[in-house]
Amino acid sequence: MKKIIITGSRGIIGKILTKGLSDEFRIYEIDIANNNHNKNYFQTDISNSKSLSSAFKKIGKSNFLIHLAASSALNAKWEYVLKNNIIGLKNVYECARKFGIKRVIFASSSHVTGGYEKNILNEKNLKLISIHDPVRPDSDYGSSKAFGEAIARQYFELYKIKSICLRIGAVLSYNNPTKDKIGINLKIWLSHKDLLQLIKKSLLSDIKFGIYYGVSNNKGRFWDISNAKKELNYQPIDNAYLS
Repeated sequence: MKKIIITGSRGIIGKILTKGLSDEFRIYEIDIANNNHNKNYFQTDISNSKSLSSAFKKIGKSNFLIHLAASSALNAKWEYVLKNNIIGLKNVYECARKFGIKRVIFASSSHVTGGYEKNILNEKNLKLISIHDPVRPDSDYGSSKAFGEAIARQYFELYKIKSICLRIGAVLSYNNPTKDKIGINLKIWLSHKDLLQLIKKSLLSDIKFGIYYGVSNNKGRFWDISNAKKELNYQPIDNAYLS
């Protein structure tokens, strides 16, 4: 079985992927949370380059890396964003370089272009937000994810590390967007099933570098996923309005 390292494995997305990919891949987890029940788990702070490098060395040569670890709150303080999403991300890509990992799936975020959303949510003739639109972050968190996409491109240009950057929508632990009283999750929901499909196809793709939005086939979604359909053969099957 091919080996995958998943950083941030104890988060919502990490738990879904760890469980959902375990039948096809050998999973190695890296997270800051305490977990002594799994021999393939390494408790590590990704902002500590020595500790992170030690974990990668113990894991050994791996085929893939899924990088999820981050301060993910939209209102996260800059000091945490800097530590985890800037310094930590750079450390992760350095480990990918040092330990010969040739494909990385980077969990970017729709907040890279979140600044557009205020103007389009009430529009009738909706123009889908595309990866070709200039970045328009809505927070320090969003800007840090734009930085992550730039680092991913840098490491491809310099070291030929292939990266797929996924601007992920709303992945919910309860997997039911209809519980959202505001209703925004009906448009930006990414179901667990569609998430797993998107990740698997990203892992096995021949694409050397790409940026894609990750969202289910929701009525009223405002992100363009045509490139994901064409290049990754992503075919979302869930629709929040039918949940």
